[in-house]
Order: sequence, then structure tokens, then C-alpha cells
Amino acid sequence: MKYLFIVVFISAAFASKAQKYVLLDESISQPAVYTDHLSEMKKYNNFFPIEVKDVPQFINVLEQIVERLNEKKRTKEVSNYKVGCAQFTGRAFPLANGERIDYILTSTCEGKKVTMHLCDAKLSNSNNAYFIETWIKYIRSNVKTAVWSR
Repeated sequence: MKYLFIVVFISAAFASKAQKYVLLDESISQPAVYTDHLSEMKKYNNFFPIEVKDVPQFINVLEQIVERLNEKKRTKEVSNYKVGCAQFTGRAFPLANGERIDYILTSTCEGKKVTMHLCDAKLSNSNNAYFIETWIKYIRSNVKTAVWSR
């Protein structure tokens, strides 16, 4: 019984040190930063905050957007998503030979509003898909492995 108490105590100590947010670099040039509070957001320009617990679902949405970007059909409709305090707002712009997709990513964690142009309709869908796929690789390699449920 004494050993069970020690194991529970140690696991609780490790669990309490977990950070609540991960700040992802929009330009993929700096490592992700972990924090409990977003009060120091000014120090991290061009970083996008998401809750650590939402990272797997966040990546899932990014993968769905990549799939949509790689589709060749014109539907004029795109899905909007909400993951924790992050919201994906999309629009489709019809062109003569297809359509371009635009997504704005907005985070409202702790009342701090941060926006990122995730997918720009000025660029081709294949270029946007390439950027998002690269960002997914960046997130997977920079986020602590304890987050992954796969």
C-alpha cells in the first residue's frame, strides 16, 4: 500500500508540471514554446497558441484541409472547424479552371486574439497544401510525444 501511495504521488507531481499551451511558429523557423499563461504573447511574435490537449485534433483538422486542397472538384463550399480555442474559417473562390481555397486561423485562448492566414487564395491550392503538410511535420516534431494518442 505504501508503494501505491508513492507511485500516485510521483505521477501527480509529474502531471502538475504539464504546460497548458503550445506556441507554434507560423514561419516554421523556431521551435515550439510551452507556457501556462499567454500573458507574455508579445514576446513571441508570429507564434500561434493552441491548447496542448487539442494538438491531435488540431492536426486532424489540418489533414482534412490538405485533403480538401488536393481535391480537383469545384464545390464552392468549405468546412469551418473549431478545435478548443482555435477556429478555422474557410472560403472558396471559383476560378475558370477550378477554385482557390482560403483559410484564416484564429485563436482566442485566454482572451488573447491571434490570427494567422493559414491558406491564401492568392496561391495555388497545391502550394497551400505543401505549406500545411510542412507545418504538420513541424508540429509533430516539436510537440512533446506525451500528447500523441496514436
